[in-house]
Amino acid sequence: MKIHIIGCSGSGKTYLANALSKKYNISHFDLDDIQWDNNAKEYGKKRTLDERKALLQEILYNNDEWIIEGVYYAWVQQSFDEADKIYVLDMPGYLYKSRIL
Repeated sequence: MKIHIIGCSGSGKTYLANALSKKYNISHFDLDDIQWDNNAKEYGKKRTLDERKALLQEILYNNDEWIIEGVYYAWVQQSFDEADKIYVLDMPGYLYKSRIL
């Protein structure tokens, strides 16, 4: 099974991804880990578009099943195309804002 979960910050993407990962024993990948260069010397440095696409392709080609979650959509079209299920988490503003706080 290939699942893509998208929604705004605080919508419950990671919670749902973790629950589905445990239930179906499928690896869960957070797009934040691809978007941001956590080895950079400065905070908030994005990876290049080519780096992000290459990392995403690694996940897609090296895993028969996956759960991918994140708020991103512009550079992840391939994971949407390959997904068996897509969950769009659309929460009321008061709910996701209170979760972020």
